[in-house]
Amino acid sequence: MICEIRLDYGVITAVLLGLLLFGIGYNALVAWLERRGYTEGYLSLIVALGVAMTLAGVAVLSIQAALLALGAFCATGTPMIIGSITRYLKARDEAKRVMLDEVKQ
Repeated sequence: MICEIRLDYGVITAVLLGLLLFGIGYNALVAWLERRGYTEGYLSLIVALGVAMTLAGVAVLSIQAALLALGAFCATGTPMIIGSITRYLKARDEAKRVMLDEVKQ
């Protein structure tokens, strides 16, 4: 099966403009979440959501290309997401342990 992207420049321009506007809005949302500390330890999930939106834009142009890219991102991104969250949880537990040790002294 050959994966084709139709070269409809109007659709491509609309998709890219839509993704640009999403990126601007999403950046503002992430900045707001970061200021309140809601993203701590889970930034990899925020990145994954941004990638998913990009893939949604690609799907408008070619569902086959989007599915192929989705599979590739899942293969590389899933270990990173799990590792990132695991490292954060371990660091948080270590910080709690250090605080408890200081209180006991």
